[in-house]
Amino acid sequence: MKAGHLLIVIAGMLTASHTVSANTIYVTPYLGYTFSSSITDDNGINIEPENDLHYAIAIETDLDKGRVGLFVSHQPTDYENFLNSGSYTYVHFQSSLRFEASQRINTYLGASIGTTIIDADWSDQDLVFSGGFLGGLEYKFNPNFSILLEGRWLANLMESDTTTLCNLPEGNQTCNIRVHSEWLTQFQTNLGFTYAF
Repeated sequence: MKAGHLLIVIAGMLTASHTVSANTIYVTPYLGYTFSSSITDDNGINIEPENDLHYAIAIETDLDKGRVGLFVSHQPTDYENFLNSGSYTYVHFQSSLRFEASQRINTYLGASIGTTIIDADWSDQDLVFSGGFLGGLEYKFNPNFSILLEGRWLANLMESDTTTLCNLPEGNQTCNIRVHSEWLTQFQTNLGFTYAF
């Protein structure tokens, strides 16, 4: 490689690293409430996670007219027809477009994709594919701190083709569950506080 080409490559790398380091990082912890749908197994047993509180965090940076980053959400839950509790943990890559409504108010729309870690006796899968859509309203107190209200629709592909044992609350009965390629959807309402640095 010629010296001139090497200098161009080094200059490009320094410019790229400066651009990355100059990007703002946004850290948003959330507290919210999850509303869940239900799925039914081959025997007609209704599998319905209870609506419950969840907590989450997003770490993002700027990209063009929006943001990209990582979203992690955890929801401990009970099931209406089962004795044992469980949880859902979403780990998603997300991207959103931002729209400035006024000097202090932004709106945004986006999508996310990733996996859900499921802790549930009725599922033989620990990891399932999931994706979602999000939208919200952000109020900026100052350049470094803002509050936001957000809604998220999340869908989990449940491909549980093996038989699983469970315990029913009526007299500690046992049952066999077999779920075939069903979608379990959840809707989250979130209140978040964003710190930018």
